[in-house]
Amino acid sequence: MRGSVVNQVQTVFRSIIKFGESKHQAKEEARSSGAKTWHDVGKAINVYSYATADSYRQIAIEVFSYAKENFYVKDITKLESQHINSYLESKIEAGVKYSTFQKYAAGCEKLQVALERYTNQKYNFDLTESRELAQKVLERTDAHRAYSDPQKLVNAIQDKTYRILAGAQLTGGFRIHELNHLKISQFSDSNQSVIVQGKGGKIREIELNEKVYSELKAIVEKSDNQKLVFNANLYRNELKSAAQATGQGYNGSHGLRWNYAQSLFKELQEAGKTYEQSLFIVSHALGHNRADITEHYLR
Repeated sequence: MRGSVVNQVQTVFRSIIKFGESKHQAKEEARSSGAKTWHDVGKAINVYSYATADSYRQIAIEVFSYAKENFYVKDITKLESQHINSYLESKIEAGVKYSTFQKYAAGCEKLQVALERYTNQKYNFDLTESRELAQKVLERTDAHRAYSDPQKLVNAIQDKTYRILAGAQLTGGFRIHELNHLKISQFSDSNQSVIVQGKGGKIREIELNEKVYSELKAIVEKSDNQKLVFNANLYRNELKSAAQATGQGYNGSHGLRWNYAQSLFKELQEAGKTYEQSLFIVSHALGHNRADITEHYLR
């Protein structure tokens, strides 16, 4: 292929840009065609938003420019695994954050998909070694968000209502806004569950153990109009004081969701579930649309 770096990237990416089409339907079709993991699904589907397309194309421009400067590759269809991995290793050497590296790696994989669609040929950008190296050496800002002893933290909270809320986050994975303004109509005694509406309007059912369910329902029943309203900042202050009292770093209320995710994942693994099965279940329980977000919680 001839042309500038930008023109070649734009030409190749036209093969996978499908603005206006359904991403959800594409995911279902990918699974029907044999995609088993979230990673497989991500590689199989196209690009459906302008912002995502711009992000992937910018990374592809960087990759191709790097290969052209360092390996004298002038045709984007001639890119090989060594060029891609060398580019990623340069990012590792530059000391980017691990989360940033993950974006570069995802962009490289989407470039592979675009090349395969454009040329109707198979490419093999094996990023295993680069990913493993990045895991070992790059700073991970999302690590250590879970509390070291979450139950001790919960027990140390002085206010009874806030202690119950913390227990619900720890055992049910609630977001703080899912607990605030909680109504009695959201409770189901048949299976001791609470129905909540999370980010993006996504509805999920959270099952709780008998003790936590009963305590949480009781404080909602006693609230004005059977609707729980609390001061989120005061709740966070209680958590912070409890963290200090128990010698733990303060990770906000969200840290309890991290503990919940890690505990559930461990339980599923011990029950014989595969990594992908466990990841899918935890993602659903947390109300996540993307498994890569959930994976942050498991580190």
